[in-house]
Amino acid sequence: MSEEKTTRTTNASPEPSPRSRIPILLQCVTIALTLVAAVEYFKYSTKINYEWFHCTPIMEPVGTNSSVLKIWARGGPSCDKRGEYKTIMKRITRDYEPNDQHLKFCMIENMNVGPIHYPLGEPKGEPGYIAYVGYNEDDELIQTMCKDSTIFNM
Repeated sequence: MSEEKTTRTTNASPEPSPRSRIPILLQCVTIALTLVAAVEYFKYSTKINYEWFHCTPIMEPVGTNSSVLKIWARGGPSCDKRGEYKTIMKRITRDYEPNDQHLKFCMIENMNVGPIHYPLGEPKGEPGYIAYVGYNEDDELIQTMCKDSTIFNM
């Protein structure tokens, strides 16, 4: 029996030499580095062309010595009305602290603008939504700017 075991182990394929594994290793390393480079290039190109992929909030003060801001969003073709709305709401919730003072805001929809309305080039056209936001101390100014729109309190 011991002769059979010896025969079986001797018939097994020989272990490949380390030199034959080097090309496979280099190929794997090259593929991994290529994938890393592709991801980094994508990150760089989206950073450079940020406006193409995202909506950017634009804030303009309303009046003097007031906390009221007029907010709307701009962006590339992917910045439709839904993207504008989300961007404006994110900006409102990040920039204002309702624990300091109560917050009032309204969202005014521009009905003359379609849901997908940004052309590929300039000019961008009118925004789909405009928000007026401020603290309670500027209640009269918010009421004036929002006119017939619903005013939300936070």
